[in-house]
Order: sequence, then C-alpha cells, then structure tokens
Amino acid sequence: MKRFARIALWSLAVLALGLGCHLYYLSTLAAVETYPEDDHLLREPNRSALVIVAHDDDMVGTSGTLSMLCDNGWRVREMCFYQQGGLYFKKDSAKNPVRKLCLQHVADIQGFAGVDPVDLNYRKDMMLEEPYMPIPVASFADEFLVGPLEERIGRYIEEHRPSVIFTLDDSIGGYGNPEHVLVSKLVLAYCRSHKNDPDFPVKRIYQPVFPASLAGNIMGDLEVYQRAKEVYGCTGMPAPDVQVNIVPFASRKKAAMTAYTTEQNSLRKFWPYYHWYPAAIYFRIFDRDFFRVIDLESR
Repeated sequence: MKRFARIALWSLAVLALGLGCHLYYLSTLAAVETYPEDDHLLREPNRSALVIVAHDDDMVGTSGTLSMLCDNGWRVREMCFYQQGGLYFKKDSAKNPVRKLCLQHVADIQGFAGVDPVDLNYRKDMMLEEPYMPIPVASFADEFLVGPLEERIGRYIEEHRPSVIFTLDDSIGGYGNPEHVLVSKLVLAYCRSHKNDPDFPVKRIYQPVFPASLAGNIMGDLEVYQRAKEVYGCTGMPAPDVQVNIVPFASRKKAAMTAYTTEQNSLRKFWPYYHWYPAAIYFRIFDRDFFRVIDLESR
C-alpha cells in the first residue's frame, strides 16, 4: 500500500512538473509588447458594429472583445461568404451546412444580434488545390469576381450603418490568405471613398493583428506566412495600435473557438494547445486582443 502511495505521489509530481514546464513554454510564445488600452469602443455612442470577413471563423480570435461589446450594449452582426463547387466542394464547401450552424452557435455564445452568411462563388477558378496561398494584389481582378463582393459589402454597411467595422488586416490578411486580403481591402476602400458623405456612419475600422513577437512565435515556421510576406511585400501584419484585455471573457472566447467544430486543425495552429487548458489558465497567458485601428475621421 505504501509503495502504491509513493508511486502515485511520484506520478503526480512528474505530472505537475510536466504541466508547469508546458505552461512556461506557452508563456514564451505570448506577446512581449504592450500597447495603449483601447478607450474608444466603450465611449462610442453609436453602439453598432459589423464583422465583415471572407470566412466564418476569420474573426473568432477576437471573440473576447466582441463578447465585451455585446455585454456593453453593442449591436453586432457578422457577414461572411461561402463558396460551392469544384475542389472547394471536395475539400471545403461540403462542410458549409455544418459551418453555418457553427456560425450561429458562435453568434449565440458571444451575444450577436445576428449573422448573415452569403453564398457567393467569387473565386473564378474553383479547382485550385491551395486557394489559401497568397497571390499578388495586382492579380486580384483576374482571380476574383470583385464587383459582386464590392456590391454586397457596400449594401451591408449602408443597411446596418455601424460606427465600427471589424475585418482582417488588408496587408497580409493574418497569415496570407488572398481572400482575407481582398475582403479587407474592399471594406477599407468602400469606407474611405464614402467617409465624407453626409451622415456616413463608420468612424473606425478595427483589424485584429499579432504583435511582431507573437506572429514570429506562432507563425514563423508556416510556409504560407513566409510566402505571403514575399508576395505582399511586407514584413508581416501591421503593428497594433491598441490592445483589449479579454481575461473577463476568457470562457466565452474559448467556447466560441471550440464551437467551430470543422476548423479545429486551423485554429490550433494559431492558438496552440488552447483546447488543453481551462480558459482561465490559457487566456491569462494569451490575455489580450490586439488591433490596428484605422480612424476614418482623421485619415
């Protein structure tokens, strides 16, 4: 009996040591930079925000911030796009019905006012083996049906009249996916071209980005990310302007990320081992959302 107790104690000690070492390893991946705390979102009187992204899960990494907004009286909606056909069907779009259910589940978790999935084959070549690989911006008009996307985005903004739009960065689209870059560029172009219109509502665009240390730690070895920096002629994502502490919303952030059942392989590349730990532990290490903020009133 004593021998069994000793073995059990040693096993627990080894487990605790291993756990401690792994948590320390995760802490070495976290961002070392600090930025000003965002002071705009909770002061803005027009508490209407839109999430406009290429794919349903593109903004899930900001679930903490979006949940915070919903808890503070913001009306948040999301529009994303679904393609169908060719290799998209074989490799991706066969999952679309499940992904749409997941999108609604995530919206319920965060407290969104609604979601607006759009079925639109905006990629001209539906037989691409690797549609996520970067392509030059100069080729976008040849590769994509830009007009229909432009029209949908403009109509959505005018219909819901948000003061803030969340979309991915327009430089590299997070890790390099050209569909991310395209949608973000169209959002930015529409807002800039209309910002001087009477009563145009959008004041700021928030683009989630990783600080340089976090991007290097998480994505430094990804082929698509290295290729994207070459193709888009940048050193990575734009630098953040602000940060948002999401510790109070950690459980909802993890629940939202977990709810994308078909996309876990992708999500775990960018939030490694998040599924191993309680939210209160993991998101005390990765405790902030970071944003580049484009102020349309001053630019």
